[in-house]
Amino acid sequence: MPKLTPTQIKYLLLKGVHLLAVILIMAVLAVYFHKSSPQPEKTAEPTVAAVDPAMSAYEQFCRNNEGMDCGFTSIEPAENKPQVILMDTGELDDDLRQKISHIALNGCNTQPEVNGSMQTLLDRLYEEELPDDIIDEPVVIKNQKMKNMHILPAHKPLYWGKTPKVVLIIDDMGISRKRTADITTLHYPLTAAFLTYGKNLRQQVESAQKAGHEIMLHTPMEALGRVEAAPDVLTTQMTPEEIKRNFEAMLDKFPGIRGINNHMGSKLTEDFDRMSVIMQVLKARNMFFLDSKTSAKSRAEEAAAAAGIAYAHRHVFLDNNNDKAYILGQLDKVERLAKKNGYAIAIGHPKSQTYAALKEWLPQMQTKGLELIHLSEAIKVLNPWFDQIPAEK
Repeated sequence: MPKLTPTQIKYLLLKGVHLLAVILIMAVLAVYFHKSSPQPEKTAEPTVAAVDPAMSAYEQFCRNNEGMDCGFTSIEPAENKPQVILMDTGELDDDLRQKISHIALNGCNTQPEVNGSMQTLLDRLYEEELPDDIIDEPVVIKNQKMKNMHILPAHKPLYWGKTPKVVLIIDDMGISRKRTADITTLHYPLTAAFLTYGKNLRQQVESAQKAGHEIMLHTPMEALGRVEAAPDVLTTQMTPEEIKRNFEAMLDKFPGIRGINNHMGSKLTEDFDRMSVIMQVLKARNMFFLDSKTSAKSRAEEAAAAAGIAYAHRHVFLDNNNDKAYILGQLDKVERLAKKNGYAIAIGHPKSQTYAALKEWLPQMQTKGLELIHLSEAIKVLNPWFDQIPAEK
């Protein structure tokens, strides 16, 4: 390597100093412009109050969600709070599912301007996918020319009177307090089927009774699809003894009712042995069973006949779509079916558009030549011996 002259060494040192100066200036400028440029504000993490063991899950939820009119009244101990049955739609993330579950179970009075589409989601929560088909009945042909033929029929034809009868059952009552209260403003002889795990059930039931509604138990039963089931749902995994014990506990929440129908239940109603246990409990209390017909393979009618209890089934589901025009169309089908067969049984839910459709349709019943009756009145026509057999002691 050739030896550097003093002039060359001086030149290299000067270049090095210049390079260091440039690097230093660039570093200073970078720091300066970084500090002077606007920085995005850090979003504060949502504060969640520490879990207080003395506070129920509901109270904790409401404390962490401003804008909820939760009304801390009659708060039950956390250990007594069941989960809510929710459809596994795949459209709800875990946070939203939990939030809706708390609102639905505890009856927060959700307001659209606070919670956006929350009430719309509540409208969809409580049922498995329901069949759209209408269950028809054989028509009894009344021929006036036969009255003088002195023929003794094997079965006396059902007589519904001169006016076709309609039974309107509103399922899932007692969960959304706002929607339940809406239905309760309809002062007509509706039949209100209350779920077992709502909040302030007694108060809500009494309000419905004052409105002229007949009350029955909407019994949670296992579905074929994937759902998040409440602890008081009756399942095919239960022994007959567990079915009996749990079902009796549900009935005890509703003293004085005349009958029940199934909530979901497409799987359990296909299980003859377990449905037979349910029918035996109903027989002991002289109660009837309405099959919601969530499954075409339901064996409820067979089990009811074997136990000797009163039975009926629904004909039309009103509100698979929460759309007023659709629901009014379903009510037209109810009208045609009632005029064809003498009666029709329809099931709806406390959805926003069901309420709107019923407000419009119910006042027109008389001009349509229809009469609205409670379900128990239809049961007596379909099962003439009902109410004549005393309940077992």
